[in-house]
Amino acid sequence: MTNASEFENSIAQVAIPGDYLPVTLPNWMTDLKIISGDLIISSKTTGTKSPMKKTDILITFQKSPPLKISVKLSNADYYGNWYGHERFLNEFGNDAFAKMTDKVTEWANQWADNPNANIFVGVSISFGKRTGNTFIPFLNIFDSTDELIKIIAGAGQGDGVANCLYISDSSPANISDFIDKLSPINLQAIAEQGENIKIICRPVNPMTEGSNRGKNVYTKFEPFKPLENPLTIMTLSSLMELGKFTQVEPNRLNHNQILNTLEQKYNIIIPRKQK
Repeated sequence: MTNASEFENSIAQVAIPGDYLPVTLPNWMTDLKIISGDLIISSKTTGTKSPMKKTDILITFQKSPPLKISVKLSNADYYGNWYGHERFLNEFGNDAFAKMTDKVTEWANQWADNPNANIFVGVSISFGKRTGNTFIPFLNIFDSTDELIKIIAGAGQGDGVANCLYISDSSPANISDFIDKLSPINLQAIAEQGENIKIICRPVNPMTEGSNRGKNVYTKFEPFKPLENPLTIMTLSSLMELGKFTQVEPNRLNHNQILNTLEQKYNIIIPRKQK
């Protein structure tokens, strides 16, 4: 098991089936219709690998609706890792996608001039903590806390959409400690977590990265014209002499497909790391 799954298991085990909730609960829990002193029926980690689902621990009760807990280590960097086109459209829609590809394309053409940049032909995205130059401020794309809620809690309905957060580096000692460490997903919590959430730009170096080349991109390198003869390109500066980054359609384009097009259509060959 990973450290994260072990941590989630240790949290889930504190809510013991057959035991009862404390008589006194915080207001936000009663706002969720959780009944004080209710019987715990089950407590389990969801084990889901679906990026659409944010609930890590599901606790069910005899009379109350479930607690659907999103667990984050205090030092966790990612809230939404590797957002693909389909997932992005489902959660945010076409207008947000158009803004995203515009901004990521602008970022890519600027990043290409950075002396620390390595060769890349596309940029994938994540949401999370970031410092330095490889991020776009969240509000450059999104203009409401509703979008932050989707990243933190999930989109839609059902058990996969979290209704509270557990953000800590330590496991709870007992059920009371567990409840004390929980926090609601409300405007205050969203605002606090929103300070940590950036749009992380992830330019994938095809010469050093293998599996990540299959991730969807939000911008692509496009040559000005085909070359007459095949040419192997090893540096970003050499590549940028031949074209620029442009917007993409939400068609699940990935880095490997861009590399194939560059070679087959434009005679531009970029060596790839073997997977």
